[in-house]
Amino acid sequence: MEMKRQRSILTSGMDSLRKEHQTILIALGLVFVVIIIAYSLYAVERRHQEALIEAEQNRLDVEANALEAQSSGQLAVQLYFYQPGVMAPYPNLLISERRSIFLTEDIILNARQIIHEVIKGPTAREGLQIFSEAARLRQVYLLEDGTALVDLSQEVIYPMIGGVAAELSALYSITRSLTENIEEIKRIRFLIEGQERATLAGHVSIREPFM
Repeated sequence: MEMKRQRSILTSGMDSLRKEHQTILIALGLVFVVIIIAYSLYAVERRHQEALIEAEQNRLDVEANALEAQSSGQLAVQLYFYQPGVMAPYPNLLISERRSIFLTEDIILNARQIIHEVIKGPTAREGLQIFSEAARLRQVYLLEDGTALVDLSQEVIYPMIGGVAAELSALYSITRSLTENIEEIKRIRFLIEGQERATLAGHVSIREPFM
């Protein structure tokens, strides 16, 4: 009788261990599946971002060739970039850098070139790149009152670092680079993916034009 009871206890213990082992295996399997899915999603998103960057670069190459064909020379422009470590308010957050773009009679084409150069970032060591590699200019529109509508892609907001200072610098680097080089442009309104947004990256309102 005692042996049967011991066998029953032993069998029950073995069953319990098997169930626990199976539960652990199932849990590990689920974790593995989650990891595989997460990695797959990451890989898909990375390929998507790389495709966007490549497509944008190809488009810029075509645009540059077209500009070169119709340009009447080079235009020297003064561009502005974020200067990290400076806590003073605008405009001291920015450093300037002189570059050349293709000179055309089309204000929008000149504005697009300037914004492309700003998004590329500074070449000087004092400056800091705060725009994403995937960031792109969607379109520029110029209203009769001198307001330029600058439509940026969603990706432009992702790499904002440094809080308010970096976000202000991103906005004013474009604003100042345009208004100081193109006299027809008096103020800038920012759009993201063709839509008005409350802020660029959560800190600074873009509901009103920048000057």
